[in-house]
Amino acid sequence: MAGGATVSPVMSTAEAAAPRVTLNAPASPSHNATPSFAGTASYTTPVTVHIFAGALAKGTVVSTATATGTGATWASGSASPALASGQYTAVATQENSIVGDAPGKSGPVTFMVTPPLVVPPTEPLVPAPAAVPPSTLAAVPPPTPPLASFRWFPPVPQTGEPVSLVSISTDATSPITGIAWALTSSGPFQGGGAVLTTSFSTPGAHVVRLRVIDAYDLASVATETIKVIGRAPSLMQPFPVVRIAGTETAFGVKLGMLRVQQMPAGAKITVRCKGRGCPIKVARRVAMSSKRGAATVEFRGFERSLHFGVTLEVLVSKPDEIGKYTRFAIRRGTPPERVDMCLDVAGVKPMVCPLSAA
Repeated sequence: MAGGATVSPVMSTAEAAAPRVTLNAPASPSHNATPSFAGTASYTTPVTVHIFAGALAKGTVVSTATATGTGATWASGSASPALASGQYTAVATQENSIVGDAPGKSGPVTFMVTPPLVVPPTEPLVPAPAAVPPSTLAAVPPPTPPLASFRWFPPVPQTGEPVSLVSISTDATSPITGIAWALTSSGPFQGGGAVLTTSFSTPGAHVVRLRVIDAYDLASVATETIKVIGRAPSLMQPFPVVRIAGTETAFGVKLGMLRVQQMPAGAKITVRCKGRGCPIKVARRVAMSSKRGAATVEFRGFERSLHFGVTLEVLVSKPDEIGKYTRFAIRRGTPPERVDMCLDVAGVKPMVCPLSAA
């Protein structure tokens, strides 16, 4: 057009959409070890059914079946190679008509292949000679339920310690398709795998149950009692050191040092004085953290003359740990007596130390 702009035609390329593919579920459970499949696919390119072992379309393809795409419904040939008894998951795919574009893919379909039935042969039309007894076949026995069984490790767990529950269940005629655990004698079962890791917060007898189900929907339950013991208390680390020094006098002892050192932060120290003439009846301190790591606490209020008959007790405690106990007794006619022991986890009673501790 004179005086106007020249308009050029614009070319556009539409990308082909991925094929729409569906997959019908085959008969399940079935004795057919080479099943065929059917579904729909929107393209005319070939359709391939990929078969995976188990309940998920993951891992190695164990068998395939193929079909010719028609743009509508399709039907495949038999799966090859043949499938063993068990659970399988199939997914159908169809190639895109444009090379390099994404293929179409159906949703997963899960099915079960069960052991083949044994069918007795038909009777012959001509009777066998009288001298040869006719052959007979025993009736095929019905499937038997699985045998549920499990073990646990360690055999005698402590409170709070991880415990592995391991199913060792078996089934002579069918694969086991379902496993569930219950950690009480009457609570509900929760689905899980062949191995379950748990722990127990209290000592005593704990009832655990395992339920297994096979491909015929037959089930059995195993019940076991696990003995759980309390966790052994640990020795306070670092273990405290009580230092007492002094000189004897005509009336008792002149105490020059009462010190507790080498303690973890947070440890509680109690010094009790018993007898006549105690300068202080009870003194309590809490060890604080220091740059050197091990705290030191001095009790200068006791660093004075202590008469005969006076007894000092030093108790160093920390929750859930074995602590330190020291007794220092001043007796007439004999040297002062010192006794070092451990302190129970409650921080109350002296006890024999389970390990060597200064």
